[in-house]
Amino acid sequence: MINPTDLDDGRTIYLDGRRVEKPSSVKLFTDTLTYVNAYYRLQQEQPTTHLYDDHGTPTDIVFKTPKTAADLAAKRRVYQEIASVAYGMLGRTPDFIDSGMATLAAHSEFLGHNQYTDFAANAKAYAERIKRDDVFVSHALQNPQIDRAQDLHEITQGAPGVHATEVTDEGIYVSGAKMVNTLAPLSNELLIFNTPSLVTGDDDYALAFWLPNNANGLKIVCRKPFNRPGHSTKDYPLSNAFDEIDAYIIFDHVFVPWTHVFVFQNVAMSNRFFIDSGLFQHTTHQDQSRGAVKFEFVTTLAIELAQKLGVDRYLNVQEMLGGLTANLELVRGALINSELTGKVDEAGLFGPNVQPLLAIRAQLPKMYQEAILTIQKIGAGSMMGVPDFRDFGGDLGETLRAVMGSHLMDAQTRAKLLNLGWDVTGESFGQRQLMYEYYHGGDPVRIRASHYQDEDLTNGRKMLADVMKKS
Repeated sequence: MINPTDLDDGRTIYLDGRRVEKPSSVKLFTDTLTYVNAYYRLQQEQPTTHLYDDHGTPTDIVFKTPKTAADLAAKRRVYQEIASVAYGMLGRTPDFIDSGMATLAAHSEFLGHNQYTDFAANAKAYAERIKRDDVFVSHALQNPQIDRAQDLHEITQGAPGVHATEVTDEGIYVSGAKMVNTLAPLSNELLIFNTPSLVTGDDDYALAFWLPNNANGLKIVCRKPFNRPGHSTKDYPLSNAFDEIDAYIIFDHVFVPWTHVFVFQNVAMSNRFFIDSGLFQHTTHQDQSRGAVKFEFVTTLAIELAQKLGVDRYLNVQEMLGGLTANLELVRGALINSELTGKVDEAGLFGPNVQPLLAIRAQLPKMYQEAILTIQKIGAGSMMGVPDFRDFGGDLGETLRAVMGSHLMDAQTRAKLLNLGWDVTGESFGQRQLMYEYYHGGDPVRIRASHYQDEDLTNGRKMLADVMKKS
């Protein structure tokens, strides 16, 4: 469990234009931490499903080395129980990176070594420590988009990534930046690496390593928060309950011991780290499991709004709602498909089939946007006509309860439901959630454009060849 006081470890956090002297005193942090801690809380509340016996030590099942499709299914159920606490709206809870630790420990040999350290041994020891101590790790892999028309090494101004500025026998010093590091202010540590996108000449940026959040010279700069101080969660049911708190991470001559380094100035290894370690495969399984929960939440919200506003009797509304539930079943089916068609790799781990998971990743952004538009269409002007909830306790309270209620729901329930619809679709919180689904796992356009190249069409090609032969 992460205690609020754990945040007061000397980490450098900036929020609302100033340094946070005592992070545990920031209500936004502690409120969000309550939802993040569901990962740890469920271990205590549901030990039979959330824990397994690892050589006599009760350990979260997300760390379990999967051997069968049933193991993956058990993990998925745990991922989804954790996600449900925050309605699927927290994308980078501790189980995200933790889901890949077993595979990183088993697939680290390719990282090799240099004259200073053994990268493979470092990665294996790291994965085993994260498992043993159940550490909350936030990952930092996205490089700032300083100039997307140039390669990293061609950019001469700004910080397009993180690079080594000094090399010693004890370790390296790094400077630069990473962007959109979700929940970084609340995590214990940062895992820093790159997407497989570096090119020849990017050697200085070809790094992978870990750091504690309170490392000297590490600065966590939070984006503008989405909460509405002064209002209750009745007015803003989600945005005033928690915020995933994306951050810009600045590295100012930060020392990294060699034992913390997994890749050093090696473009090929940097590009292989996320994929060949198995991290991508298993974190994607966790991510799409969470995405299914989030999509089920907004689908249910759309249906509830339609029923409570009395428009679910109309065929066009029924068609929109049926489109959402049909998409939900396709997402659920693809998840199960990824598990049932998974394979055992050379290290003896059973991994999910990535193709169905990438299919979800390619299509869920469009499905989610459709759900958001459906809620907006159903709620329409009603979401714009909700007074401040404090008015129900003032002079107008009795009048509002009389004029806003109906036989379908009382006035205050109506106001809360419509406020929820607006929070999910119109507020900055909801718009961030929409953008998150589009881009958090890579550009869905590129994913769709490349998906067919890896699709197993063995039977289709056989049928096509057969008909061509007969023609």
